[in-house]
Amino acid sequence: MPTEPGPTAQVDVLLGARPRSRLRRWVSAILLVLVLAAAATLLLRFVEGNDTPYYMAPITRADLRPQLRLRGTFYPAGEVSVRAPHDALLTALPEAIGARVLRGQALAVIDTTTYARAIAADRSELAAAQDQARREAVASRAAAARLARFEKVWRASGQRVPSLDELESARLQAARAALAARRARTLADAAAQRLRADTRDLQAALPRAPIDGVVSARLVPAGSRVRAGEPLLQLAPLGAAARVAVSLGASDGPLSPGLKAEVLINGRPPREARLLRVRGGADGRQQAVFGLAPDPGLPPRGVATVLLSLPTRHHVLLVPDAALAFAPHCSAQRSGHNLCLLARDGTARSVPVVLGPGDGRHTQILAGNVRPGQLAIIGWREAPVASAPARTRPGP
Repeated sequence: MPTEPGPTAQVDVLLGARPRSRLRRWVSAILLVLVLAAAATLLLRFVEGNDTPYYMAPITRADLRPQLRLRGTFYPAGEVSVRAPHDALLTALPEAIGARVLRGQALAVIDTTTYARAIAADRSELAAAQDQARREAVASRAAAARLARFEKVWRASGQRVPSLDELESARLQAARAALAARRARTLADAAAQRLRADTRDLQAALPRAPIDGVVSARLVPAGSRVRAGEPLLQLAPLGAAARVAVSLGASDGPLSPGLKAEVLINGRPPREARLLRVRGGADGRQQAVFGLAPDPGLPPRGVATVLLSLPTRHHVLLVPDAALAFAPHCSAQRSGHNLCLLARDGTARSVPVVLGPGDGRHTQILAGNVRPGQLAIIGWREAPVASAPARTRPGP
């Protein structure tokens, strides 16, 4: 006699389902065990970390506001060069940079041996010429007096005494004496002019300050033989403002005049500065020139550091600065920049890159065989043995 189906069987019939077979139950149990094992493995790896000897950080895309820290030099604005007026041997120059000088003041001592000899010779010639001029003047006056007596007697005697020949001879002697006296005076004047000219040359041979100012640089050492027109010193006007010049890299981007910056000089508090212009430097690189307010406490020249914030760059490729610091550990290259990326086989792969500016924590990657999401090595998890090099392989 058939048995009545139970309540459970009636529900299975109503839903069109069949009781689960024993095989399906075993398969489900095995899959569950595998899932639990995988989860446990992942959890253990998360707790204990990976099995590589490195710490890593991903390469990402994000916005960056670059912060530049540029080394440069500062100097006073409006400097003028003091040049050698003639070929000369410098025997002394101002000792102290920052010494104040007045317009027209002699700024160097030169070897005046040649000038001294010429002046001494001029003085001797002038003395001789003046003495000769005095003698000729006496002779001229004597000849003129003799002629005057002859003419007086000749008129008083009714032109009978002295004879006409004697009178003409006296007239000729007086004329010759007058010419000799005039020539002697001319030679004395020429000797005096030579003396004045050599004295002026001596004064002109001394480099003199063209302005009231401060010695800001010495361009040649004492004891040097210089040519006419060669720069000797730099002078800065009194109360001159300071300028700071820094070299820019190709990745620093265009800078607009008026951009604000901070300048550090000799450990002093930061000073506000503004970008005046960008010019070409002697080394072919661009130079940015910043202006500072006048400060009498600053030395004329020195080294400065410019802190500059560039406009934000959007959606750029970034790498942590720690990865750049670690890069030398796995790269044998001595030039350019490299990154150490973790390869799929767990080894470090050195990849050359072109870097841009950074913000102190991340640096922009301008070019290189890298992409977002790759892991850059930033440090050792397990320090290697000192004698064993890091496991690296070159990038493609």
